[in-house]
Order: sequence, then structure tokens, then C-alpha cells
Amino acid sequence: MLLKVIKNHNKVVSVILLIVMIFSMLGIFTNISEVEATSNRYIYDGNNLNTSTYPGFKEILDKVKEAKPNWNIVIMETGLDWNQVIVAESAFTGSSPYSLIQGKSGAWVCSSCGTKSFDNGSWYHASEATLRYYMDPRNWLDPNGSSILQFLQIGGVDAKDEDIYNAIKGTFLDRDGQGQENARIINKVSKENNANPFYVVARIIQEQGVGGSATYRMSADNKYYYNIFNIGASGNGSSTIVANALAKAKKENWDTLEKCIAGSIRILFSDYINQKQDTIYLNKFDVESYGGLYHQYMQNVEAPKSESALMYNKIKDSGILDHSLTIVVPVFLNMPARTSESPDRMSEVGPVNIRVREGHSQIIIREGRSTSSRQISTIKDSSINVLSVERYGDGWHKIILEDGTEGYVYFNSSYLEEVNDVTNCSESVIVAGEGVELKAGPRQGEQTITTLANGQTMTRIDNSERYKFDGKVWHRVMLSDGKQGFVSSEYLQLESESNNVFTIRAEGGLFLRFEPNGTAIRLLADGSKVTRIEAGTTQINGFYWDKVTTSSGATGYVARAYLRDKNGNVPLGMELPKAEEVEKNEEKQQITAEPDVTAEILKEKYGEVTITKPDGSTLTEGAVGTGYKVTIGDATYTVVKMGDCNGDGYIKANDYLIIKDYIMGYNKNLNNEYLEASDITNDNSVKANDYLKIKDYIMYGVKM
Repeated sequence: MLLKVIKNHNKVVSVILLIVMIFSMLGIFTNISEVEATSNRYIYDGNNLNTSTYPGFKEILDKVKEAKPNWNIVIMETGLDWNQVIVAESAFTGSSPYSLIQGKSGAWVCSSCGTKSFDNGSWYHASEATLRYYMDPRNWLDPNGSSILQFLQIGGVDAKDEDIYNAIKGTFLDRDGQGQENARIINKVSKENNANPFYVVARIIQEQGVGGSATYRMSADNKYYYNIFNIGASGNGSSTIVANALAKAKKENWDTLEKCIAGSIRILFSDYINQKQDTIYLNKFDVESYGGLYHQYMQNVEAPKSESALMYNKIKDSGILDHSLTIVVPVFLNMPARTSESPDRMSEVGPVNIRVREGHSQIIIREGRSTSSRQISTIKDSSINVLSVERYGDGWHKIILEDGTEGYVYFNSSYLEEVNDVTNCSESVIVAGEGVELKAGPRQGEQTITTLANGQTMTRIDNSERYKFDGKVWHRVMLSDGKQGFVSSEYLQLESESNNVFTIRAEGGLFLRFEPNGTAIRLLADGSKVTRIEAGTTQINGFYWDKVTTSSGATGYVARAYLRDKNGNVPLGMELPKAEEVEKNEEKQQITAEPDVTAEILKEKYGEVTITKPDGSTLTEGAVGTGYKVTIGDATYTVVKMGDCNGDGYIKANDYLIIKDYIMGYNKNLNNEYLEASDITNDNSVKANDYLKIKDYIMYGVKM
């Protein structure tokens, strides 16, 4: 953003302009940038897949090889953690989720958003369970099923115009006697752009439906405009969507169908296919880090499945299904051994407390979910704490008692009731460890709800140690999204005992990035908390980048300058400032110090020293401040720490406010070493440039 600044001697206006410039720079900083990494791709030969790293794939891929011997199977090692991918794909981009689902409810829909609608009002935020189901390639690799073609590498296929006409016959493209001509256009433009024409047809029908939509052909300026791929057709509500589609079509001058298809294919190939998002799966789920992650063509989580079904029929009818086609199968780290099941088939998993109603007793606990299953115990009466860890559509609950009894009860509301959570505390805790699992119940063998990220914060709601099984003490916790489960106490640390939990301070939010200064994963709100799990030791683009975990379990990198510790200060990193950042002036009896200089650095530089605070106390470690006295041998020096205008040892908001007040004439008491600490530009005067440099340091970590 460029600002024209008109000279004005009014100091208030000058300060306001400086602040505007600062926040303009903040907006620039949070723009998404690209990374130029790529996945590891190789041809699968039946023996070159690491089955321990990628469980459950070999058996499925071998069936594909047997059924389709002419096909090439390319393994795409994404290098990404499965659980982190699910977190990222369930995030929001702006005010709308990355992944939407239509016509579903219950476990298919995000429990936090519920029935809040998006897009044209009929779409809902897809749940993590839905994403796991649709993103797990193992669910869609049936060699005789249509869904496998979502992994088809999209490239030129030799087809006849008649084949394409047969593919569009009966759709809106076959109206008014234009079917043959439209087929010719699609095939011609596809060949010119090395695109698979059947993929183009499938994409058109996916976007427009069989009958066509309002964006296919729009009237404006006494002529028609086309946006057959719905490029730029976003927004909440159909009128906004159509208006945006028309604006894009007019901008691109898509006033004929041929121009529209040609221009759309070029955009699709330039922005997606040529960025190695070269399958329908990757169009939606961008897990190819080349060019940046999570850059998707569509929000519809079911689009890869439905589009591949459309394309399958067209390719099958053309007779090329058994030709030398290439499929690209992405694999992830830390995937479960079992394939991710459909939310329709999932039981409700997680701890809920139930109890026997007053007046009832001796409720039978069975070995299995059947009245004919063996009776293993009973629930005596309402005094017994019963933990339900799985609930099934047939009415049965899997339960655990505090004495270790585990089995199944049939939930009949005449003698059982659900009660409030049985808890005893509310403590903010941090996950301390890699691969820690949130369990549905207090046992190692219970279902895993999710894998927690190292450093993820949550609320512990039961630390009573009532559950001691498998040689562990299990504590009940609640995640930021309300999910509950159990974690072994050995992996939990009180947040109050950690020095690595920090608060985000960035007006408008701060991007969590895939790598230092890399692609943005999601926007973190101002005031949200993160746990630092790794401190950066080198600067990239003027910033130290720390690896952090959010309360939702997303892991990535943020610029340290936007983190604040419990005292409101930018945290120190693992690295120490260099001793060269200290300069001694014998004539003025001063030591000039950079902002991060500590007592340890002065000792490294000068050996035996005594550091005295203005109140007369001695400093042995930690940050030194302006006005501190340093005695080296027989000589004593006064510290001038650049930017530390109030002498507390840190550079923060109070310091630039002191300069602002001085510039505006409100502060007449800034003098001596404190005045020198305010002269950041070292030009023997304190003015707006000094204020700006401190602001840059605080907000962006820019070296003063």
C-alpha cells in the first residue's frame, strides 16, 4: 500500500500517518508467499513401498496392478503428517472453510459450526471425520470403481470429436443443435493445451450440472459472457456468486464459449496443473508443496469423487480405460493402519458420564453388544460412576467403571440417564511429547480420537487419579473445540509451569506458516496463544522464525517479533546476542548496548563485572537496561540500551510512547542516557524516525 504524505507541521498528523504506515506494512507482511519444495514421486513396482511407514497401501496397489497392468502407478510421498494435513484442510480461508459439504448432517458436519451455512446457503463446514474419509486414498483405489480416476494424471488424451460429443450428449451443451460444435471446441482447445478432454467435460458438468447454471451464459452490455468453469464465482448467496462470475468473464473477455473454455483451461493449467496439482484429488486437496500448500480449486469435499465418476463413464465409453494411463497416489506420514471410515458408519466416540436412575439397580454389563452376550458384571446403583466411551446407533454403550470393569450396557432411558461430566478441576495444560494420542477412554486399547501435537494446549478437567490402568494414570481433558478424551498424565504439563507459551500480538491476525517465511497455513487471531516447540536461530527476511503449536494442534512457524511472554515482552530465542553488540566509550564513560544484550553478554565481553540497577540492587543475570551501572575494574560505565527509553531493560510499547510524547512536546523529562537511548538513528536528535524504528522492532523484529 502506498501513501502520499503531505508535509504538515502538525505533529499529531505526523504520528497518525506513521501509525497508518505501520499497519499498512503489517498487511503486506501477512501476505501468503510460496515455497518451492516438491513431493518425492516414483513408479511403484510392487516392492519399493515402505509398508511400515505407509500401512495398508501395498495390498490395495497390488490389486490395481493386477487389474490394470498397462497403468503406471506413481507413489507421491508428500512428507506431510496426516493429522496436520487434516487440521489444515479443516481450517478457514477468510470467512469460509477450505472444505464444504452439501446435503449431509451429523458426523459429516463440523460440530463447532453446526448448521451454519456457507456459499449459497446449502453448504456446511465439513468435519475432520469427513476429511479423513475423503482424503484417505485407500478408500478410493478400487481398480474397477470410478473413484480411482480422481488420481488420474491429467494430460492430453487422443480423442475424436465424436467421443466428446457422446460425452456431452443430453447435457446443456447439446442444446439448440450446438452439441457437435461444442464437442469440437472442447476437443480442439484441450489438444491445444495438452489437457484431457474427458477431464474438461467432467469439470464442466461438475461446475454447471447437467442442465447448466446461471453462470454458463450471462447477459450484459447487449451480449453474452460465459464462465463455464465458475472461475472467480465465489461469495455467500447466488446473486453475489453470479455477479462475481460475470465480473471475471468480462475481465477476461469471455464473450464466446470457445474463449471461455480456452481461457479457463489456461488458468486451470497455469494455476493448478502446472503447479503439480495434476490430478482431480490434488485440485481439491493440495498436499503437493511445490508452489505452496492448500491452494485449492474447489471447496466441495466430495468433488474428487463425483468428478472422477463423471470422467470414468466418458473414458470407459471411449475405449481407452485400459490404455497406458498414469495415476498419482499421495501417501502421508503417521496414517492409521486402518482406512478412515465413513462418518455414517462411525460410532460416537469419547467420554460421557451416565448413571443408573434412582430406584433402579443391578444393571447388567455384557461382554458384547447383544442380550445373548455373556454377563460379566452389574452396575450396583446410582452411586456408581459410569463412563461411556463409545455409543452405537443400536443403543449399546461401551462403558468403563472406576474399578476397571469394562463391557457393554444397553442404554434404556427408563433406568439409565446421561449426567453432567464428572470432573474435579479446570487447568490449562500442555502436551509434552510427540505422537501423544487422545483416547476415548482411560486405557491404551481404547479408540484414538485424534493424535495431539507436541505443545498443544487444552483444559484438564479431571486429575483425580480415579483411573489407573495399564500402569498409567489417566487424566480427562477437553480440547479447544470441545472434544474430550483421556491422556496419560506423564504427557501433560501445567501451562503455568511452562516458559514456552506465548500470546500472538498482531492487529488483524498473524499467519501460521508451513516453513519459515513460507506458505500460510492459517490466520491466527490477535490474542490467541501458541506454544513454542523450537526457537529459530537464524534470521530469514529480517525475522527470527519460531516453530509453534496452536491450541487446535496445528503446527507451523511464526515470526518471533509477534510473540509476547507473560510480561508482554518479545521472548528471547535460544541464541544469545553477540558480544559485538556492546560498545564501550571511555570518554563518555558509557556502554552502548543493542536491545537483546544481557548480563551474560557483558560478562562474556568484559570478564568480571558488577552490574548495579538504578535502585542500588545488583543484577547477576538477565536483561540490562538503560541507566544501569557496569563496574569493570576501577571504572564504572552507564548503560545506554538502544530503544529502552524507560530503563526497564526491554523494548516495548511504553518506549515508543515515550518518544511520541517527547516529539509532541508532552514529555519534558527525557534526558541524559534515556534521551540517548531514544536517538536510534544516532543523529543527535529524537524525532519521528526514531519512533518508527522502535515500532518496526516491536512489530516486525527489524534490527535497530
